[in-house]
Amino acid sequence: MEPILVDVLCRRASSVIDVAARVQLFRGILVITERDELRATLDRLAERAGLRDTHAQVALLTAEIALCWEPDLQRAVHGDRLDVPASALDPDDERLIPDYGRGRVLTLGERKSLARRPDRKLIDRVLRDPHPDVIELLLMNPRLTEPDVVRLCARRPNAPDILLRVFRSPRWAIHPKVRTALALNPSTPPAIAEAVVPLLAPEDLHILAQDQHAALAVRRRCLEVLSRFAPLHDDPDRAVH
Repeated sequence: MEPILVDVLCRRASSVIDVAARVQLFRGILVITERDELRATLDRLAERAGLRDTHAQVALLTAEIALCWEPDLQRAVHGDRLDVPASALDPDDERLIPDYGRGRVLTLGERKSLARRPDRKLIDRVLRDPHPDVIELLLMNPRLTEPDVVRLCARRPNAPDILLRVFRSPRWAIHPKVRTALALNPSTPPAIAEAVVPLLAPEDLHILAQDQHAALAVRRRCLEVLSRFAPLHDDPDRAVH
């Protein structure tokens, strides 16, 4: 039996155009939903999203972004699928802090201040910073571009918390190329990568399904999605926002 919440979220997803507002609306719904019902709802949304149900794709993406802003609920729903890979980047390793041209290692506060500046040369340096708090501020910088974020998400190894913060940003999670980079990066928490899989283009699903560095559950999800639909040509009018 289809969980009632599936259709509710699909209707809400299609009626609210602004992504940030949609995420806020979904947060209010998800926090009052029983955990088992929420798991069943997300599973069903993922199935329908994999069949290229656009409303389900938007609802799934919005729900997963909303969960990132409710970490206790997200942990209750996804459990150990949020655990980070052992080989992930250490955000506190000073050796990884880029050279900001000051002749010394900058403090976290100084780097966060630089991340806010709309300076193109600084942005290129801040993109290499390993600390999630620095990157989160950078993600709000008006001079940051989609290619910048794709490059950030493609970096290996990476800090899982950086990748999670990119995904929970409504500004960037709506971009298909950003989602693809997240799914393909083995440092992305498996729960996030699995959530992105039903939104990927067929060619990216094939690549990820064969990637030995990807989590086994993510590769299985790719094969499940591929088994449910015939290959489709990309249609820009069906993009998920």
